[in-house]
Amino acid sequence: MIPVEKQRHTVYSGWFILMLYATFVGLGLPDTGFGVAWNEMRLDFGAPLEAAGVIAATITATSALSAFSSARVIQRFGYGKVTAVSVLMTAVAVIGFSISPSFWFIVLFAVLLGLGAGSVDSGLNSFAAENLSSRQMNWLHSAWGIGATVSPMMITFGIVSLGNWRLGYGMIGVVLLILVFVLVVTLPMWRHSSKKETESTATKKADRPAVQGIAPVLSVMTFVLYVAIEAGLGLWLSALLIESRGLEVSLAGTLVGVYFGSIMAGRVLMGFLANWMGNRRLITLGLCIAISGALLFLVPTTTYVYVVSIILIGLGFAPLFPSLMHETTSRYPYWQARKIISYQVSFSYISVLLLVPLMGLLAGRVSLEVIPWITAGVIVALWATVFNLNRLT
Repeated sequence: MIPVEKQRHTVYSGWFILMLYATFVGLGLPDTGFGVAWNEMRLDFGAPLEAAGVIAATITATSALSAFSSARVIQRFGYGKVTAVSVLMTAVAVIGFSISPSFWFIVLFAVLLGLGAGSVDSGLNSFAAENLSSRQMNWLHSAWGIGATVSPMMITFGIVSLGNWRLGYGMIGVVLLILVFVLVVTLPMWRHSSKKETESTATKKADRPAVQGIAPVLSVMTFVLYVAIEAGLGLWLSALLIESRGLEVSLAGTLVGVYFGSIMAGRVLMGFLANWMGNRRLITLGLCIAISGALLFLVPTTTYVYVVSIILIGLGFAPLFPSLMHETTSRYPYWQARKIISYQVSFSYISVLLLVPLMGLLAGRVSLEVIPWITAGVIVALWATVFNLNRLT
Protein backbone atom coordinates (compact mmCIF):
# COMPACT_ATOMS: atom_id res chain seq x y z
CA MET A 1 0.00 0.00 0.00
CA ILE A 2 1.28 3.48 -0.88
CA PRO A 3 1.80 5.67 2.19
CA VAL A 4 -0.82 8.35 2.62
CA GLU A 5 1.77 11.03 3.24
CA LYS A 6 3.57 12.19 0.12
CA GLN A 7 7.31 12.57 0.30
CA ARG A 8 7.27 16.36 0.21
CA HIS A 9 9.93 16.76 2.87
CA THR A 10 13.64 17.33 2.43
CA VAL A 11 16.12 14.52 3.05
CA TYR A 12 18.67 15.49 5.71
CA SER A 13 21.78 13.76 6.98
CA GLY A 14 21.59 11.48 9.99
CA TRP A 15 23.78 13.86 11.98
CA PHE A 16 21.43 16.76 11.32
CA ILE A 17 18.40 14.72 12.38
CA LEU A 18 20.25 13.62 15.53
CA MET A 19 21.00 17.26 16.30
CA LEU A 20 17.29 18.09 15.92
CA TYR A 21 16.39 15.33 18.38
CA ALA A 22 18.95 16.67 20.85
CA THR A 23 17.48 20.15 20.44
CA PHE A 24 13.97 18.89 21.18
CA VAL A 25 15.31 17.15 24.29
CA GLY A 26 16.89 20.48 25.25
CA LEU A 27 13.59 22.24 24.59
CA GLY A 28 11.98 20.09 27.29
CA LEU A 29 14.70 20.60 29.90
CA PRO A 30 13.69 24.05 31.25
CA ASP A 31 9.95 23.26 31.23
CA THR A 32 9.25 20.93 34.14
CA GLY A 33 11.92 21.29 36.83
CA PHE A 34 10.62 24.51 38.36
CA GLY A 35 7.84 22.83 40.33
CA VAL A 36 10.37 20.54 41.99
CA ALA A 37 12.80 23.36 42.74
CA TRP A 38 10.33 25.96 43.98
CA ASN A 39 9.87 24.70 47.51
CA GLU A 40 13.62 25.04 48.11
CA MET A 41 13.87 28.29 46.13
CA ARG A 42 11.14 30.03 48.11
CA LEU A 43 12.86 29.17 51.39
CA ASP A 44 16.07 30.75 50.12
CA PHE A 45 14.29 33.91 48.98
CA GLY A 46 11.69 34.12 51.74
CA ALA A 47 8.92 34.10 49.14
CA PRO A 48 5.39 32.76 49.69
CA LEU A 49 4.30 29.54 48.00
CA GLU A 50 1.94 31.36 45.62
CA ALA A 51 4.77 33.53 44.26
CA ALA A 52 5.54 30.64 41.92
CA GLY A 53 2.51 31.81 39.95
CA VAL A 54 4.25 35.11 39.18
CA ILE A 55 7.24 33.30 37.71
CA ALA A 56 5.14 30.78 35.78
CA ALA A 57 2.92 33.55 34.38
CA THR A 58 5.98 35.59 33.38
CA ILE A 59 7.51 32.66 31.50
CA THR A 60 4.21 31.82 29.79
CA ALA A 61 3.37 35.39 28.78
CA THR A 62 6.82 36.14 27.35
CA SER A 63 6.87 32.77 25.58
CA ALA A 64 3.57 33.64 23.90
CA LEU A 65 4.91 37.05 22.87
CA SER A 66 8.09 35.53 21.46
CA ALA A 67 6.27 32.77 19.58
CA PHE A 68 3.84 35.29 18.10
CA SER A 69 6.67 37.24 16.44
CA SER A 70 8.87 34.26 15.57
CA ALA A 71 7.71 33.91 11.96
CA ARG A 72 9.04 37.38 11.08
CA VAL A 73 12.31 36.77 12.93
CA ILE A 74 12.83 33.41 11.20
CA GLN A 75 12.07 34.96 7.82
CA ARG A 76 14.85 37.49 8.39
CA PHE A 77 17.56 35.40 10.05
CA GLY A 78 16.74 31.78 9.17
CA TYR A 79 15.95 28.78 11.32
CA GLY A 80 19.53 27.88 12.26
CA LYS A 81 20.56 31.23 13.73
CA VAL A 82 17.24 31.77 15.50
CA THR A 83 17.41 28.32 17.08
CA ALA A 84 21.00 28.79 18.28
CA VAL A 85 20.33 32.24 19.76
CA SER A 86 17.07 31.10 21.37
CA VAL A 87 18.70 28.12 23.06
CA LEU A 88 21.51 30.43 24.22
CA MET A 89 18.88 32.69 25.81
CA THR A 90 17.34 29.74 27.66
CA ALA A 91 20.78 28.57 28.79
CA VAL A 92 21.69 32.00 30.16
CA ALA A 93 18.30 32.23 31.88
CA VAL A 94 18.62 28.82 33.54
CA ILE A 95 22.15 29.58 34.71
CA GLY A 96 20.79 32.93 35.89
CA PHE A 97 18.29 31.04 38.03
CA SER A 98 21.16 29.14 39.63
CA ILE A 99 23.01 32.32 40.68
CA SER A 100 20.07 34.64 41.45
CA PRO A 101 20.46 36.44 44.79
CA SER A 102 16.75 37.30 45.14
CA PHE A 103 13.25 36.49 43.94
CA TRP A 104 13.11 39.44 41.55
CA PHE A 105 16.24 38.28 39.76
CA ILE A 106 14.39 35.00 39.13
CA VAL A 107 11.52 37.01 37.61
CA LEU A 108 14.02 38.91 35.43
CA PHE A 109 15.60 35.71 34.15
CA ALA A 110 12.11 34.25 33.68
CA VAL A 111 11.52 36.95 31.05
CA LEU A 112 14.66 35.85 29.20
CA LEU A 113 13.68 32.19 29.54
CA GLY A 114 10.24 32.84 28.10
CA LEU A 115 11.56 34.85 25.16
CA GLY A 116 14.04 32.11 24.28
CA ALA A 117 11.65 29.21 24.86
CA GLY A 118 8.80 30.68 22.82
CA SER A 119 11.04 31.43 19.87
CA VAL A 120 12.77 28.04 19.76
CA ASP A 121 9.46 26.23 20.34
CA SER A 122 7.76 27.94 17.42
CA GLY A 123 10.84 27.83 15.19
CA LEU A 124 11.66 24.15 15.66
CA ASN A 125 8.04 23.09 15.23
CA SER A 126 7.71 25.18 12.10
CA PHE A 127 10.92 23.77 10.64
CA ALA A 128 9.97 20.18 11.42
CA ALA A 129 6.44 20.57 10.06
CA GLU A 130 7.73 22.22 6.92
CA ASN A 131 10.65 19.92 6.16
CA LEU A 132 10.26 16.55 7.89
CA SER A 133 7.80 13.67 7.76
CA SER A 134 4.88 13.16 10.12
CA ARG A 135 6.75 10.20 11.60
CA GLN A 136 9.74 12.37 12.49
CA MET A 137 7.42 15.05 13.86
CA ASN A 138 5.85 12.59 16.30
CA TRP A 139 9.23 11.20 17.33
CA LEU A 140 10.69 14.67 17.83
CA HIS A 141 7.89 15.46 20.25
CA SER A 142 8.59 12.27 22.14
CA ALA A 143 12.18 13.54 22.44
CA TRP A 144 10.79 16.69 24.07
CA GLY A 145 9.15 14.35 26.57
CA ILE A 146 12.55 12.90 27.43
CA GLY A 147 13.84 16.36 28.32
CA ALA A 148 10.70 17.13 30.31
CA THR A 149 11.12 13.84 32.20
CA VAL A 150 14.83 14.27 32.92
CA SER A 151 14.56 17.88 34.12
CA PRO A 152 12.84 17.16 37.48
CA MET A 153 15.30 14.32 38.02
CA MET A 154 18.26 16.69 37.57
CA ILE A 155 16.76 19.22 39.97
CA THR A 156 16.03 16.45 42.48
CA PHE A 157 19.60 15.16 42.16
CA GLY A 158 20.88 18.67 42.86
CA ILE A 159 18.70 18.99 45.96
CA VAL A 160 19.10 15.50 47.42
CA SER A 161 22.60 14.44 46.38
CA LEU A 162 24.38 17.78 46.01
CA GLY A 163 22.44 19.66 48.67
CA ASN A 164 21.35 22.64 46.59
CA TRP A 165 18.67 23.36 43.99
CA ARG A 166 21.06 25.85 42.33
CA LEU A 167 23.37 23.01 41.28
CA GLY A 168 20.44 21.25 39.63
CA TYR A 169 19.71 24.30 37.51
CA GLY A 170 23.43 24.73 36.90
CA MET A 171 23.61 21.22 35.41
CA ILE A 172 20.68 21.96 33.10
CA GLY A 173 22.35 25.21 32.05
CA VAL A 174 25.61 23.43 31.21
CA VAL A 175 23.74 20.88 29.08
CA LEU A 176 22.02 23.72 27.21
CA LEU A 177 25.35 25.52 26.65
CA ILE A 178 26.77 22.34 25.14
CA LEU A 179 23.72 22.22 22.88
CA VAL A 180 24.35 25.84 21.85
CA PHE A 181 27.90 24.89 20.84
CA VAL A 182 26.57 22.00 18.75
CA LEU A 183 24.01 24.27 17.09
CA VAL A 184 26.64 26.87 16.20
CA VAL A 185 29.00 24.24 14.77
CA THR A 186 26.19 22.71 12.70
CA LEU A 187 24.82 25.99 11.32
CA PRO A 188 25.92 25.10 7.76
CA MET A 189 23.64 22.04 7.88
CA TRP A 190 20.60 24.30 8.05
CA ARG A 191 21.35 25.50 4.53
CA HIS A 192 19.35 22.57 3.19
CA SER A 193 16.33 24.76 3.81
CA SER A 194 17.91 27.92 2.43
CA LYS A 195 16.10 27.65 -0.88
CA LYS A 196 12.75 28.09 0.83
CA GLU A 197 14.05 30.71 3.20
CA THR A 198 15.56 32.90 0.48
CA GLU A 199 12.75 32.81 -2.06
CA SER A 200 11.24 36.19 -2.75
CA THR A 201 7.93 37.07 -1.17
CA ALA A 202 6.34 37.21 -4.60
CA THR A 203 7.50 33.68 -5.42
CA LYS A 204 6.24 32.38 -2.11
CA LYS A 205 2.83 33.93 -2.59
CA ALA A 206 2.64 32.50 -6.10
CA ASP A 207 3.19 28.99 -4.71
CA ARG A 208 -0.41 28.69 -3.48
CA PRO A 209 -3.01 31.32 -2.71
CA ALA A 210 -3.66 32.06 0.92
CA VAL A 211 -6.53 30.21 2.56
CA GLN A 212 -9.07 32.79 3.66
CA GLY A 213 -12.06 32.64 5.99
CA ILE A 214 -12.39 30.82 9.27
CA ALA A 215 -10.00 27.92 8.51
CA PRO A 216 -6.84 29.61 9.91
CA VAL A 217 -8.79 30.51 13.06
CA LEU A 218 -9.88 26.89 13.46
CA SER A 219 -6.26 25.76 12.99
CA VAL A 220 -5.26 27.92 15.95
CA MET A 221 -8.35 26.94 17.96
CA THR A 222 -7.39 23.25 17.80
CA PHE A 223 -4.25 24.09 19.77
CA VAL A 224 -6.09 26.28 22.27
CA LEU A 225 -8.39 23.34 23.04
CA TYR A 226 -5.81 20.57 22.98
CA VAL A 227 -3.09 22.27 25.02
CA ALA A 228 -5.63 23.49 27.59
CA ILE A 229 -6.97 20.01 28.25
CA GLU A 230 -3.60 18.22 28.14
CA ALA A 231 -2.04 20.68 30.59
CA GLY A 232 -5.19 21.08 32.67
CA LEU A 233 -5.71 17.37 33.18
CA GLY A 234 -2.03 16.93 33.98
CA LEU A 235 -2.19 19.67 36.62
CA TRP A 236 -5.48 18.76 38.34
CA LEU A 237 -5.47 14.97 37.92
CA SER A 238 -3.64 14.31 41.18
CA ALA A 239 -6.07 16.43 43.22
CA LEU A 240 -9.03 14.66 41.63
CA LEU A 241 -7.65 11.20 42.33
CA ILE A 242 -6.70 11.97 45.94
CA GLU A 243 -9.49 14.24 47.17
CA SER A 244 -12.45 12.93 45.15
CA ARG A 245 -11.59 9.40 44.09
CA GLY A 246 -9.90 8.41 47.37
CA LEU A 247 -6.52 7.20 46.07
CA GLU A 248 -3.31 7.31 48.10
CA VAL A 249 -0.92 10.16 47.35
CA SER A 250 1.78 7.82 46.03
CA LEU A 251 -0.63 6.02 43.68
CA ALA A 252 -2.11 9.29 42.43
CA GLY A 253 1.37 10.62 41.69
CA THR A 254 2.21 7.42 39.85
CA LEU A 255 -0.90 7.75 37.69
CA VAL A 256 0.02 11.34 36.78
CA GLY A 257 3.37 9.94 35.63
CA VAL A 258 1.52 7.23 33.71
CA TYR A 259 -0.53 9.93 31.98
CA PHE A 260 2.50 11.87 30.73
CA GLY A 261 4.39 8.65 30.05
CA SER A 262 1.52 7.43 27.87
CA ILE A 263 1.69 10.61 25.82
CA MET A 264 5.44 10.23 25.31
CA ALA A 265 5.29 6.49 24.55
CA GLY A 266 2.26 7.03 22.35
CA ARG A 267 4.19 9.45 20.16
CA VAL A 268 6.84 6.82 19.61
CA LEU A 269 4.21 4.22 18.69
CA MET A 270 2.15 6.60 16.56
CA GLY A 271 5.30 7.61 14.71
CA PHE A 272 5.42 4.13 13.16
CA LEU A 273 1.89 4.65 11.80
CA ALA A 274 2.15 8.32 10.86
CA ASN A 275 3.50 8.14 7.30
CA TRP A 276 1.27 5.18 6.46
CA MET A 277 -1.98 6.58 7.87
CA GLY A 278 -1.41 10.27 7.23
CA ASN A 279 -2.01 13.07 9.69
CA ARG A 280 -5.77 13.32 9.37
CA ARG A 281 -6.47 9.65 9.98
CA LEU A 282 -3.96 9.59 12.82
CA ILE A 283 -5.64 12.60 14.44
CA THR A 284 -9.03 10.90 14.13
CA LEU A 285 -7.61 7.71 15.66
CA GLY A 286 -6.14 9.70 18.53
CA LEU A 287 -9.42 11.49 19.21
CA CYS A 288 -11.34 8.19 19.22
CA ILE A 289 -8.90 6.64 21.71
CA ALA A 290 -8.93 9.77 23.89
CA ILE A 291 -12.72 10.04 24.05
CA SER A 292 -13.03 6.35 24.92
CA GLY A 293 -10.67 6.90 27.85
CA ALA A 294 -12.46 10.09 28.88
CA LEU A 295 -15.84 8.34 28.92
CA LEU A 296 -14.42 5.56 31.11
CA PHE A 297 -13.11 8.20 33.50
CA LEU A 298 -16.38 10.13 33.92
CA VAL A 299 -17.66 8.47 37.07
CA PRO A 300 -15.92 7.06 40.17
CA THR A 301 -15.20 3.35 39.87
CA THR A 302 -12.21 1.05 40.51
CA THR A 303 -8.51 1.86 40.42
CA TYR A 304 -8.03 -0.52 37.50
CA VAL A 305 -10.54 1.42 35.43
CA TYR A 306 -8.74 4.66 36.30
CA VAL A 307 -5.44 3.19 35.11
CA VAL A 308 -6.94 2.01 31.81
CA SER A 309 -8.78 5.27 31.19
CA ILE A 310 -5.73 7.44 31.94
CA ILE A 311 -3.55 5.34 29.63
CA LEU A 312 -6.17 5.61 26.86
CA ILE A 313 -6.42 9.38 27.27
CA GLY A 314 -2.63 9.72 27.15
CA LEU A 315 -2.27 7.46 24.11
CA GLY A 316 -5.09 9.31 22.37
CA PHE A 317 -3.52 12.69 23.09
CA ALA A 318 -0.12 11.50 21.85
CA PRO A 319 -0.40 12.24 18.10
CA LEU A 320 -2.62 15.32 18.33
CA PHE A 321 -0.10 18.13 18.86
CA PRO A 322 2.56 16.94 16.38
CA SER A 323 0.11 15.73 13.72
CA LEU A 324 -2.13 18.80 13.88
CA MET A 325 0.91 21.03 13.51
CA HIS A 326 2.45 18.92 10.75
CA GLU A 327 -0.82 18.96 8.82
CA THR A 328 -0.79 22.77 8.90
CA THR A 329 1.84 22.77 6.16
CA SER A 330 -0.46 20.66 3.98
CA ARG A 331 -3.52 22.81 4.58
CA TYR A 332 -1.83 26.09 3.65
CA PRO A 333 1.00 27.41 1.48
CA TYR A 334 4.10 27.14 3.62
CA TRP A 335 4.61 30.90 3.91
CA GLN A 336 1.13 31.15 5.43
CA ALA A 337 1.60 27.93 7.43
CA ARG A 338 4.73 29.40 9.05
CA LYS A 339 2.70 32.32 10.41
CA ILE A 340 -0.15 30.07 11.53
CA ILE A 341 2.26 27.77 13.37
CA SER A 342 3.67 30.76 15.25
CA TYR A 343 0.11 31.65 16.26
CA GLN A 344 -0.59 28.04 17.24
CA VAL A 345 2.39 28.00 19.59
CA SER A 346 1.65 31.48 20.93
CA PHE A 347 -2.00 30.77 21.70
CA SER A 348 -1.01 27.45 23.25
CA TYR A 349 0.89 29.41 25.89
CA ILE A 350 -2.04 31.79 26.33
CA SER A 351 -4.35 28.79 26.71
CA VAL A 352 -2.21 27.43 29.54
CA LEU A 353 -2.08 30.86 31.17
CA LEU A 354 -5.85 31.45 31.12
CA LEU A 355 -7.82 28.23 30.65
CA VAL A 356 -5.91 25.87 32.95
CA PRO A 357 -6.50 28.10 36.02
CA LEU A 358 -10.14 28.47 34.93
CA MET A 359 -10.46 24.69 34.99
CA GLY A 360 -9.12 24.68 38.55
CA LEU A 361 -11.46 27.52 39.53
CA LEU A 362 -14.48 25.55 38.31
CA ALA A 363 -13.26 22.46 40.14
CA GLY A 364 -12.88 24.46 43.34
CA ARG A 365 -16.24 26.22 43.09
CA VAL A 366 -18.33 23.26 41.88
CA SER A 367 -16.56 19.93 42.42
CA LEU A 368 -13.38 18.17 41.41
CA GLU A 369 -15.65 15.77 39.53
CA VAL A 370 -16.19 18.44 36.85
CA ILE A 371 -12.65 17.74 35.62
CA PRO A 372 -13.49 14.45 33.82
CA TRP A 373 -16.58 16.06 32.28
CA ILE A 374 -14.59 19.07 31.09
CA THR A 375 -12.03 16.67 29.63
CA ALA A 376 -14.66 14.76 27.67
CA GLY A 377 -16.38 17.97 26.57
CA VAL A 378 -13.18 19.58 25.30
CA ILE A 379 -12.23 16.42 23.37
CA VAL A 380 -15.65 16.47 21.67
CA ALA A 381 -15.22 20.18 20.90
CA LEU A 382 -11.77 19.46 19.49
CA TRP A 383 -13.20 16.68 17.30
CA ALA A 384 -15.87 19.07 15.97
CA THR A 385 -13.23 21.74 15.26
CA VAL A 386 -10.98 19.26 13.42
CA PHE A 387 -13.95 17.91 11.44
CA ASN A 388 -14.87 21.39 10.20
CA LEU A 389 -11.23 22.26 9.53
CA ASN A 390 -10.82 19.12 7.39
CA ARG A 391 -13.98 20.04 5.50
CA LEU A 392 -12.68 23.53 4.73
CA THR A 393 -9.10 22.59 3.84
